[in-house]
Amino acid sequence: MLADDGLIAPQYNKSIVNLVSSFLKCFGIHSNHSEFPLEGNFEGFFQGIKRIVIFLIDGMGYNKFIKINEGIGFKDVIRVSSVFPTTTVAAVTSWFTGKTPKEHGLLGYILYLREIGSITNMIEFTYPGVEGGIFAGLIKKRLHRLDNVFDLLKEKGLYGGVMTHATISNSGLSYLIHKNAHVMGYYYMGDLLATLKKRLSEDWQGMLYIYWGYLDGLGHKKGPDSEAYEMEMARLLIEIKRFVEEYLPSDTLFVITSDHGMVQIPNSTNYFLKSTDPFNRLLACPPGGEMRMMYFYLSKKSNYEPLKSYFEENFPSSCVFLSSREGIDVGLFGPGRIHPELYNRIGDAIMITKGNNAFTYLYSGGEERLAGMHGSLTEDEVFVPAIFIRR
Repeated sequence: MLADDGLIAPQYNKSIVNLVSSFLKCFGIHSNHSEFPLEGNFEGFFQGIKRIVIFLIDGMGYNKFIKINEGIGFKDVIRVSSVFPTTTVAAVTSWFTGKTPKEHGLLGYILYLREIGSITNMIEFTYPGVEGGIFAGLIKKRLHRLDNVFDLLKEKGLYGGVMTHATISNSGLSYLIHKNAHVMGYYYMGDLLATLKKRLSEDWQGMLYIYWGYLDGLGHKKGPDSEAYEMEMARLLIEIKRFVEEYLPSDTLFVITSDHGMVQIPNSTNYFLKSTDPFNRLLACPPGGEMRMMYFYLSKKSNYEPLKSYFEENFPSSCVFLSSREGIDVGLFGPGRIHPELYNRIGDAIMITKGNNAFTYLYSGGEERLAGMHGSLTEDEVFVPAIFIRR
């Protein structure tokens, strides 16, 4: 069904979840998911290592990286599948937990949380479009912090760390996924690299994640096809390459990778949806998800076909609909044990956009018209690079 619409299902045997399994195996830690099928030269990268550093650049797709890398020269690169939805909340959580979205339950930027009875911005713990983290205290009382890679490392007496920007080191999402991690905040790239240089000069064994969110932010503003985005990606990769060539110890594997890619969205195919639009009468609350995919929470199950018909008639050939059961059964969210809140969080219907279409729901009325987006299942969104570096 997806292939007929130009969409690609995530490959959960060659995904970021499988890479995490491969990394954990280096330290004798068993995962519930198979390892990434690395072949040839890549198997040698794990010989004699004490540490793995994972530099996670948000919003860097594989196809765009291959284009930019022509002028940079990274050699050891593999193509890795992201998860669904192709968005930071779901994919970064998979990176930090080694679990699929089906298992970890953080399934998008905006989700209905039964625990608090409202749709919620899952990064900031607030109502969509409202500043201030108004749900933060309630969520921290009612949602459990996720079991993660750092728990597994700690059980083995190993180091598990995260470097992230100081402004988000205590965000709602960070609270949920950083349990038992040694968290270090940075302010600028120079600060990040100085801290990393110091950490690499010290004696420890384990894994260190570095999260860089600015490329994704620029991609949303300007779009991934803009000169600004491409120049920023090149600048960032050159700076990292120069650093590892000078400071990377011989016992450390350095991996540059991402959570998802991104697509350029023309204004003409970015459709704004209002709370007064007729389809809202079919819903129990506003939709969740992203601009490139949405979850719909129906007031009654029989509203599925009328909702689907509304979008087919008003926005022909722009999206595909699946029931939530279909989405789970075809494996969109991956294998594994289903999270107990999954159905509550994804609702009754899943909408996935095709091509360069997007839907911006006006929760507050102040939403931006973004030039770059992700969340759907096009090739540019699903596949990310993983660059392996040893010295």
